Amino acid sequence: MSRKKTQKKVKYESQKPVFSIPQFIKIEGLRGTHKFVGTTPISPIFGRSTKNVLAPEHIIVKTVYVDQKYDSFRAPEDKKGKDYDKFLEFKDVVITAEDHEKYLGRKIYRPDEDTLKEIENPNEPKIIRPIGIEVKTLEKNDATELKTNFEKFNHLKSDQTFKKDIDNESIKEYDTFVSPPPIENDMLKPEVSEPIFVDSKPLVDDQEFSKPKEKPITSNKKTYQLPSVDIFSKQDLSLNEKPDWLLNQIDIINETLAQFNVDGKVAGSKKGPTVTRYEIELGQGVNVKKVSSLQDNFMMNLSSQAIRIEAPIPGKPYVGIEVPNDVPEIVAFGNVVDRPEFLDDHDHPLKVALGVDIDGKNIYADIQKMPHGLIAGATNSGKSVCVNTILVSLLLKNKPEDLKLILIDPKIVELSPYNGLPHLITPVITDAKISASALKWAVNEMEKRYREFANNSSRDITSYNLNIKNGLIDKEKMPYIVIVIDELADLIMIAPSEVEESIQRLTQKARAAGIHLLVATQRPTTDIVKGTIKSNIPTRIAFKVASFVDSTTILDGAGAETLLGKGDMLFKEGDQPRRLQGAFIQDKEIMAVNDFIRRQSEPNYIFEHNDLEQQIKFTETAYDEYFPDVARFVVRERSASINSLQKEFSIGFNRAQRL
Repeated sequence: MSRKKTQKKVKYESQKPVFSIPQFIKIEGLRGTHKFVGTTPISPIFGRSTKNVLAPEHIIVKTVYVDQKYDSFRAPEDKKGKDYDKFLEFKDVVITAEDHEKYLGRKIYRPDEDTLKEIENPNEPKIIRPIGIEVKTLEKNDATELKTNFEKFNHLKSDQTFKKDIDNESIKEYDTFVSPPPIENDMLKPEVSEPIFVDSKPLVDDQEFSKPKEKPITSNKKTYQLPSVDIFSKQDLSLNEKPDWLLNQIDIINETLAQFNVDGKVAGSKKGPTVTRYEIELGQGVNVKKVSSLQDNFMMNLSSQAIRIEAPIPGKPYVGIEVPNDVPEIVAFGNVVDRPEFLDDHDHPLKVALGVDIDGKNIYADIQKMPHGLIAGATNSGKSVCVNTILVSLLLKNKPEDLKLILIDPKIVELSPYNGLPHLITPVITDAKISASALKWAVNEMEKRYREFANNSSRDITSYNLNIKNGLIDKEKMPYIVIVIDELADLIMIAPSEVEESIQRLTQKARAAGIHLLVATQRPTTDIVKGTIKSNIPTRIAFKVASFVDSTTILDGAGAETLLGKGDMLFKEGDQPRRLQGAFIQDKEIMAVNDFIRRQSEPNYIFEHNDLEQQIKFTETAYDEYFPDVARFVVRERSASINSLQKEFSIGFNRAQRL
């Protein structure tokens, strides 16, 4: 076998590029041979015949005489004669010595060498002399009579003379000045009254940008009588605990459990004003979630609009099914407030009546313990009626010196019946911007109260008022302040940042200062009821809402979407919500209570809406720290735009627009 010859492998070596700088071999032609020739000057009057000569300017610093001012523009031959009076440019300026003496009655004054030296020396101080009439040199103790030169005025007397005594040595004629004599007129002289001193008025009215003065919160010492509960109507509830429709529903529930092989039965029932709760006892080992999974089947078999299942009932070994009554009942407000546990409880002045639970027990809430509340519900769910019952409950237990109210009603018509009450700090607010200012006032009042507590060794408003009662503090009693916002969504849409900041600060710190906030809204969405607001409001009252998401926003859980409306609510004060039927108060009863209070006392507002509008102007203009700098910038540039302010001061669009 022949061996194949192995071919030699060719090695390819990488060639590195050689670094080189390109050079021009020949530079001929790169430079031109022609030299620069300047252009001849052209005059708009004389054309190209103008000489190319730069005439330096002759500057005279101090002695600016007319006859030397234009020397730099004259030809050299014209300067030899020094006959400046013959030039045409001075024919209307130069006055000869003869003309000067003829028209002015005296010779031309020409300073000597000493005076010229003083003028040319800028460092020496100048003596400002009064303007007078020049006279000739006077000797010591010599009096000279000078006649006035006003003969051309026919109606003036020309024979007035005056004398001037000179006690100094003989002085130069240009240093001697005599003031002109007084001129008497034959005409009637006006009488001069006493001078009236008027303060200078600034270009900008200070009142437009000054903060409004606030009145202190004072108490009404007059005798005040609380409204009687006899104003409200009452309605007795049905005493029949086992009507026929209730027994029928028990049978349907038991049959439904048997159909799905769930070991359990109805052990009891609690009939409420609008719903009845059936308590189901399950067998051993039965999962409670089986009952919850049958909610739609219970609703279909009971022919009900909505049912709610509690699995299990808190504190009981049962699973609860809440079913609407076939015959619902109305809970009258008079039935709830006309009770000793409400009227005789003087230790809790902010106790309010809410309604009746399923067990038939009257439910009250203490705003001091809340300490803030969130009320939410859709339209026609009973939200506004609940707000009215809270306000009337406060008016039944508190005098004007014990309680102050700030009512914010963007819908204008809901809280208008409370206008004119002596409990109000300001009239009912319907404007969103004024509402933001009112909330800021509440924040400032909170800080003011905390400083007062620190100065008087008090922890909260209760201890402060107790020290006043015991005589340890010589001041007036500090009232509680309750702020009610009927519709939060409108405020958030118009002034979101100001309202959110004020609500957040109040809900965080205002409890000990005796300031409480109740917020109501019919749009409980996350963009309205944000986490910063909800986290500091532990007490929630939920009426019927549209969806499960809205219920979760309010209660952090389901249940509000299954309510019936018309006062049916879930009151969450702790971990588990309680179902109540809200008390119903009529409009005529609200007006009767307000009229009874108005007849006793007139309102004493701490601030009006005009004060808040003035405060808004102040905060929108002069309160901004950039306002003086922006004002100087706009005046200097003579133009103003949002983009220019943003670039110059590195601020946001909203702030630049406000400035």
